[in-house]
Amino acid sequence: MDRRIKKTRQLIMDTFIDLLDEKGFEKITINDIAERADINRGTVYLHYVDKFDLLDKCIEKHIELLLNHCANSTDTTLNANAFQSIFEYLEENIKMYQLLLNNERFGFFRSRLYSVIEQTVTEVIGVKSENSAFSNGVATHFLTSGFIGVLEWWINNSMPCNVEEITKQLMFMLEPYTRHLVSH
Repeated sequence: MDRRIKKTRQLIMDTFIDLLDEKGFEKITINDIAERADINRGTVYLHYVDKFDLLDKCIEKHIELLLNHCANSTDTTLNANAFQSIFEYLEENIKMYQLLLNNERFGFFRSRLYSVIEQTVTEVIGVKSENSAFSNGVATHFLTSGFIGVLEWWINNSMPCNVEEITKQLMFMLEPYTRHLVSH
């Protein structure tokens, strides 16, 4: 991709994120973005269909960044290192993830995050479970929903406990499940 195109897309997205913080999603217009970025309104439309497309691309980008961080820093298992890595990354980027969760009227961010975590949990359970009770979707959805709920609570409440504490608490609560997911 041409460097100028990348630069323009990044400028539009950065401007969108600033406006998201200031005004909230509902009040943002394409004109606001173009004006703040000092570009033509048509330029915004060259890169994004509308503000919903821009929000969707922003969500995809930040889910991908979270996944890349986790993939680069730890294996995908239900262990303390994996959880700690996720929460450390979120702590470093808390403002962005608060914005994405708080401007989420349609649930795009949450549903995308859910599907990514569900896929990881399904892989872990499918590969590592010795207990046939884990072969159905109940455990997968229970673990995924619980993790997403804790993650949202932690982000929306401005990290009420530190990374080590939340990791320790999650591992304690997940102990009955992780016992059955011992690596071979």
